[in-house]
Amino acid sequence: MNPRDHRLFREFPLRGSATISTGTAQTPYHIYNGYGAFIGGTVDLGPIQQLLRKETVTPMQTTDGRAFMGIWVCNFTDASLGPHHELQFSFFVSGRPNERIVSRPLSLLTLLATRPDVQMLCHGLWNNTAEVVAYNRELLSLNACLTKSRIDRAEGAFLFDFKDGASGQALITGRLPNPERPSLRANWEMMSSIGFRRLWALYQQPWMGLRIMNPTGTGLNRNAIAETFTKNKTNAVRYFCNTRDTLKFGETTYGLVNFKPEFVQFMTGFKFVYLMPN
Repeated sequence: MNPRDHRLFREFPLRGSATISTGTAQTPYHIYNGYGAFIGGTVDLGPIQQLLRKETVTPMQTTDGRAFMGIWVCNFTDASLGPHHELQFSFFVSGRPNERIVSRPLSLLTLLATRPDVQMLCHGLWNNTAEVVAYNRELLSLNACLTKSRIDRAEGAFLFDFKDGASGQALITGRLPNPERPSLRANWEMMSSIGFRRLWALYQQPWMGLRIMNPTGTGLNRNAIAETFTKNKTNAVRYFCNTRDTLKFGETTYGLVNFKPEFVQFMTGFKFVYLMPN
């Protein structure tokens, strides 16, 4: 089946257009195919609280005094705005400021799968085409910047290298071997945390929803929320391995928050719809 014919895009079709600095763009934002990795872990709480001091939300905390952070590295091979790459650094918030989450390797994935009140604050964003940067900044109020990037699947590994498009400074490089090979131990942890019936029900859903929040100041002076919906052909989850996986930060604030990666979720057949923020 043509990915563009998927039920997700019939439910949320391209039904509008908007003028941005690079021309006219159709709305909403569609990703029809692609692949990528979601690297989840925790960071020191203090620096994140300082990073988010201008926001109206606070990061979710773990019982050992850390906050959750996710890194998205994606190669969108077919999209309404044309093929493009994306690097995103995200933090996670909810309406329970006094809550403390038990710190386990897959705690973040469990929260995203079972807690619809959890929202993702897209704090840092880089794309490799001017049109996508303009769309993200001007319509979605995301702090998008231009990047020079490379994403590849070679020699049994997922490889990526992102540099800032303006300064040329390195942002992040990585090598994740065997990303499509799931971990039985990680899957068992997910099933133990969520329960078999609930996990099976999640797999049977036509798509997954996630509410994404913009940072203040780029377009809107408030943390607006946008509904997004995702469907992947495959999802492979495994633990991050410090001896085999490589993740190196460059000249970026996100390299100064003591990120401890816990897991890698590798996705293929990526389909995605991002509605306008409210």
